[in-house]
Amino acid sequence: MAVNIYTCIQCARCASGCPVILGNLNIRRLIYLHQLGLKALSEKDNKAIWECTTCATCSLRCPKDCQPMDLILDLRREAVEKGRLFESVIKALESTYLFGNPWQKPREKRIDWNKELNIKVVKAGEEVENLIFICCTIHYDGRFLNLLRNFFNILKKLNIDFGIIGEEENCCGSEIKRLGEEGLFLELKEKNEAIINKIKKKRIITLSPHCYHTLKKDYQLNASLYHYTQFLKEIKEELAKLLKRDKKKIIYHDPCYLGKQNKIFDEPREILNILTDNLIEFDQNKENSLCCEGGGGRLWIEIERRERLAEKRVKEAILKGAEIIAVSCPFCLLTIEDTARILGVDEKIRVFDILELLAF
Repeated sequence: MAVNIYTCIQCARCASGCPVILGNLNIRRLIYLHQLGLKALSEKDNKAIWECTTCATCSLRCPKDCQPMDLILDLRREAVEKGRLFESVIKALESTYLFGNPWQKPREKRIDWNKELNIKVVKAGEEVENLIFICCTIHYDGRFLNLLRNFFNILKKLNIDFGIIGEEENCCGSEIKRLGEEGLFLELKEKNEAIINKIKKKRIITLSPHCYHTLKKDYQLNASLYHYTQFLKEIKEELAKLLKRDKKKIIYHDPCYLGKQNKIFDEPREILNILTDNLIEFDQNKENSLCCEGGGGRLWIEIERRERLAEKRVKEAILKGAEIIAVSCPFCLLTIEDTARILGVDEKIRVFDILELLAF
């Protein structure tokens, strides 16, 4: 989408819905400055553009379709060109260029977890019904091993044919694009398209909403694309026969890139309703869900300390008596789980990806 700042009527719907408005970023003000032709940002504004989580609330709320979030991305691209970057962002971009991931991890360790799980790696020209695209964060963080184990155990138990790309898989580029490195994003996109499109498959299933969004919006792929919750909904009757139902009180957090940006609201809830009689909701949910503040490259950016929205999420979940906060995004999981740990309530309330709850 192109930024269209001159249709802005300064109604403030963007700023009033922004999850980081209490920080330094005021998107309405940035638009106004650009309308006046004042494009040279102050030092404060140069820092503020990195507070954006790219949740897209501003763009979705705008009555004039100004696409405010895209202005932030334009400003970040300009910052990259001029070298105005946090050291942590530079390291993430360099790592992605060198190793195909932003975590400064070697490519040859991308599927170290597969030494235990022994999942089929599919090569160009080979055929598989379901190709699983695995987020860099899930590949390299051992925290997600149970997520992988549970998902693959379900597929095996139901005799569903599937495979993974393996070491050749690159970062999807979602966060790279949102950190302003458009050239590197296009390079990653080209490499991944070349690999994926040479594999014969019926579906591509992603484990991260960020990968799902990017593959859906930016890639040209020759198969149907699913987030794992969409796929599990299609097989939920068979899935229900595998799982034990209990009365745990679970509250679901909608990831921005799955929910408000791609309108996938019902599928995660249908899966959770297989598990429990006590699925409850946050006051702000679905289209109005609070951002956890983990997107937009924020995992690699340090900002000024203030109350995070993830803190509000954890506190509300406890007040509602929830035992588990369920998510369907690795960034949401890391952000909210870390917040519960900082607040000292990680024994009182647990944070899990839905796939981690699907053990049988």
